[in-house]
Formats: sequence, C-alpha cells, structure tokens
Amino acid sequence: MSDEWTNTQILECSSDNGEMLTVFRQTNGTNQRYVLGNGQAVEYNTDGTFTVPGSETNLSILNF
Repeated sequence: MSDEWTNTQILECSSDNGEMLTVFRQTNGTNQRYVLGNGQAVEYNTDGTFTVPGSETNLSILNF
C-alpha cells in the first residue's frame, strides 16, 4: 500500500456552529479517506454528513 494520497474530490462543508470547512476525499490507489484541510481525518456518515473524531462536530456538505 502506498503512503501517497491523492485528492479526488473537494467538498465545502458547514459545521453545526456555521463555520465553513473543506473536506478532501483522498485515495492512495487502494484505500479511500476523508480529511480536513489540516490533514485531520473525518468520518463519513451514512446520512451524507461527516463527524470530526474526538468532538461532536457534524459537517454538512454544501458544495462539491
């Protein structure tokens, strides 16, 4: 598995408190992950939102 991650999609999101954040969908050719612009991983939820681990912050997709 490669450690090189490539951005495949950029998602503009809004947090519960109205803060605007960017989430990047990335792949290394084998796996896929979602991260914030600072590299922090976020969890993709089945309802199409994201959760920031370690906090109860939910992100809703505004534009992709």
